[in-house]
Amino acid sequence: MIRTSDLRRLDVINMEEGSYLGSVCDIDLDPDTGRIKFLIVDQIRPFLFWQRRFADIEVAWHDVHLIGTDVVLVKNKTWRR
Repeated sequence: MIRTSDLRRLDVINMEEGSYLGSVCDIDLDPDTGRIKFLIVDQIRPFLFWQRRFADIEVAWHDVHLIGTDVVLVKNKTWRR
């Protein structure tokens, strides 16, 4: 069992490309069932040399392949912004 608070700030890695997507900042729950629908991931985008701009993406829960102690591995390329 894992608590939702344990997911916060975990790094999210795309297994297909080996790329870093960002870190988990929130989750989207289904209010009727209490199940997780999406992981909300902060994705850092370069803006200027000294500034960073954050963009959120949603990773569907069924795309999560593995949750480790410090990383979440996902296996699909389709993300929602």
